[in-house]
Amino acid sequence: MPSPSTFPDTDEGLGSTRPRSFSVNGTVADAESRVAMSGVRVDLQAIAGGILATAFTGGNGNFQFNNVRSGNYELIFDEPGYEDRRERLDVDGPVFGVTIELRRLNGGGPGAPSGPTVSVRELSIPQKARDAMGKGMSLLYQKSDNAGSIKQFQRAIQAYPGYYEAYAQMGLAYMRMKDAGDSEQALRKSVELSQEHYPDALFLLAAFFTSAQRFADAEPLARKAVELNPNSWHAQSELAQALLGLKRADDAEQYAQAAVKLQPDNPILHLLLADVHISLGNGPALLDDLNTYLKLAPNGSFAERVRQQRDRLQQRLQNSQAAPTSDSSAGAQANP
Repeated sequence: MPSPSTFPDTDEGLGSTRPRSFSVNGTVADAESRVAMSGVRVDLQAIAGGILATAFTGGNGNFQFNNVRSGNYELIFDEPGYEDRRERLDVDGPVFGVTIELRRLNGGGPGAPSGPTVSVRELSIPQKARDAMGKGMSLLYQKSDNAGSIKQFQRAIQAYPGYYEAYAQMGLAYMRMKDAGDSEQALRKSVELSQEHYPDALFLLAAFFTSAQRFADAEPLARKAVELNPNSWHAQSELAQALLGLKRADDAEQYAQAAVKLQPDNPILHLLLADVHISLGNGPALLDDLNTYLKLAPNGSFAERVRQQRDRLQQRLQNSQAAPTSDSSAGAQANP
């Protein structure tokens, strides 16, 4: 199954042949400093479950979703070192001026950035670099324009050479273009500049190694990302995949379940858990995984294949349960 961190984000489900679709936009800032936050991941999720689209805040902390149909949604805000935030969103017309303030995690945890250090760094990033970073994120995640995003990330780095976040996203863009050499180089540069304290760079490099079946290289990077940010489902899922590749399914199950707990409505994570349960030979758990995927993504890219696998598994489980009963009945008839 595909790696969640490299699985292409899609706006599928947002487009509509009906005329009533609208734009949603807002801004994200630090709750204490009131500084606008760039690069924050914002997911648009249906109330019934399933992430419909993903955006990243630009240089002014702004985000936007287009072609959103009338209905009820949740906005999910995810940034390492900050508390998770969810906001109910009712759309029956254009939505402007949504203002979100994110609060730092209490104590921060191991590896979490301290307030003063991060504030100094954030304030030192030139606006030109922030703007280019925001444009690159939009091109990468909302328009799937990998080449265009790389140009913007390069501009951000030119304006601010220590912009390790831009190197990480550039590495992902190269990865999606199947440019292994430039992807690895950019991701390693991000890890180096951040002094191995930026979890996104670590789990993206882990994803790169996993895609090349270099599981032994991926595992320590993903584990470090989990240590830095245990609330990152990306990091948890990458560690699970690395461990699964190393034939350590028992260990992988723990991290796959942690990823699912953090993002229960992400159908791809249930496929990761399904891979783990296949390796463990746990048929009932596998059946639950497949059914959950189909509930979340009945028309998803893997739905038909998953549905066929689910039906075959269900039949096998029913046959295995029926067999002892039949044997027992036969024995009872033979030995009244």
